[in-house]
Amino acid sequence: MRITDVRHFPAEFWLLCIICVTYYVAVFVFVGLGLVFFEMKFALKPSIADNVNSLVFVVSAFASPVFGFLIDRTGKNIFWVNLGIVATMACHALLGFSFINPYIAMIGMGFAYSILASSLWPLVAQVIPSHQLGTAYGLMQSFQNLGLAVVAIMGGKIVDSYGYLILEIQFLLWLCLSLMTSLSLYLLDASKGGTLNLSASERTKRANQMKIEELSASHD
Repeated sequence: MRITDVRHFPAEFWLLCIICVTYYVAVFVFVGLGLVFFEMKFALKPSIADNVNSLVFVVSAFASPVFGFLIDRTGKNIFWVNLGIVATMACHALLGFSFINPYIAMIGMGFAYSILASSLWPLVAQVIPSHQLGTAYGLMQSFQNLGLAVVAIMGGKIVDSYGYLILEIQFLLWLCLSLMTSLSLYLLDASKGGTLNLSASERTKRANQMKIEELSASHD
């Protein structure tokens, strides 16, 4: 691996990076600003607001292994990515435009976050060769952290100047961009044979077929 190899990373990888940044800012930055949001909008005591705010990570601690197993069994990773994004959009819409018990939206966000994480990160290993995976994951993590830093600063200024409703609209816009990027990834992948959204059985069948072809080529 050479650092110059980065320029040869496929377009699918860069789309995954965009999805990663635009999705995670709508979860991590929100949680970072959420405590006062729940106190102000829902008139919760600080201790209760803190409990509600932490539900995303509490739920994901138990849900992520379950969804990871389910996604491994079913495949269709891009479908699950889209589902996680849409579900998170629904949770932000509930928090921003309704006064429904916030426990519902935050528990839902915990499940949606688990779905997204379990389906997105494995896709990197399907588009990047194994000897370049460390570099690819490092780049993706760097972009994620840079996005979180920038959007956290923006979020603080939006809250100070315009309030939490505009902040929620900003998160929904980020998620819309994430969804559009995910759909673009699906279309790009479909144009190349649709390997990223195969079912688990189709993926196994294709892998076995490739092994047979490699063995046949080696005998020839």
